Amino acid sequence: MSLDEAVDCTLSLAGQGEQTKATLSLRWLRDAVGTPLPESPEYIAGMMRAGELCVLGAERGIGKSWFAKNAAVLLGQGDGYLGGTLRVLRPAKVLVCHDEIDAWEASRRWKMLTGTGEVPEGVAETFDRWRLRTVRKRSSAGGSDDGSRWSESDEWIDASLDGRLEQTIAAHGFEVVIIDPWAVYFSGSENSNDEVEAALDKLRDLALRYGVAILILHHLGKAIEAREPEDLWRGASRLADWASTRITLLRHYSERQAEQQGMTRQQARRYVDVKFLRRSTPTDDFSMKLNAETGWWERWIAPEQAADARRVHLGADVTWWTPVGHQAACGARTCTPRTNWVSPRRQPGGCSATLSAKEPLRRPSAPVGRRSTGCPAIVSMTARTNDERRPFTTAQGASAGALHRTRDP
Repeated sequence: MSLDEAVDCTLSLAGQGEQTKATLSLRWLRDAVGTPLPESPEYIAGMMRAGELCVLGAERGIGKSWFAKNAAVLLGQGDGYLGGTLRVLRPAKVLVCHDEIDAWEASRRWKMLTGTGEVPEGVAETFDRWRLRTVRKRSSAGGSDDGSRWSESDEWIDASLDGRLEQTIAAHGFEVVIIDPWAVYFSGSENSNDEVEAALDKLRDLALRYGVAILILHHLGKAIEAREPEDLWRGASRLADWASTRITLLRHYSERQAEQQGMTRQQARRYVDVKFLRRSTPTDDFSMKLNAETGWWERWIAPEQAADARRVHLGADVTWWTPVGHQAACGARTCTPRTNWVSPRRQPGGCSATLSAKEPLRRPSAPVGRRSTGCPAIVSMTARTNDERRPFTTAQGASAGALHRTRDP
């Protein structure tokens, strides 16, 4: 073996795999178009697919662990709407790895989420401290040529994943792994792009080999403003770069706004805006509220969305009604209804006419639900997105509620 071959062999054995005679694996365009790979199963619409990495960033105490547990329960059930918006498409076996709360607190939270209902069987948790470690490696070579000595060395960063995680996934057939939080299980420097990339490479390999979807929970940094929500995440940008889906939970109310409305610090943190950035089909941002009694995140319409002369965004195929359209459907020729404000509660009585026209919402001249004479008609609508019904309010993430609208003659 020549000296050059020995150096190449040394680098290959060290994990580089960069032999001068090797070539890259290729896929020709005709094969990509003619025989595409089968689509990976999607677990949560617009958020999670098998083999993908999803990262959720939020400040401490905002409720990101509740969000992850909501997802685990709904995936175990195989049905429901995460945050009252994201539809769970199929059941999955879920492993929740958490290290910031003890077993007693975890049990208390699971009881809140499941209530008196059926406890899903495919959800497990672990408190074992497995680690994703980074190490610096070096290879060197030397010799002499024409009486002169020479040496050269190469240094790089590699990562090692605790083998117990892979063995657990293989033994129990877990399809979704939740890591809560990233800082506990990643032992390298959060600020080093090289170390984060090396660690994520190991997780990516694990996800592809087993078809596992991985959800990582991460903290925000100290910055207050940023160009993009992901720029608020703590540490290296490679974590956001690698993720297929990036989700950021941002407080809806600033400290000043919360104080003006008489909210405590804890109360203000229950209202968040959910910001999405995906590699595939985009997912619309939305807002949600944490139900402190049940532990479930629920869909919430921010007050400014229902401001005067502004339309509430309900989806592409939602239509509004007009007086003419109402008379035609109701059959009451003497009825002269006018548009009214959105009411979150069903009003008693009224006709069940199906009304279709286009008209934006307007502020009512009288409180919602107050009616005098005329037709007491009630119009009920449910938002639809991507040809699927999407509830605006949910009870424990499963029962669908509807957005109702009344008239005020």
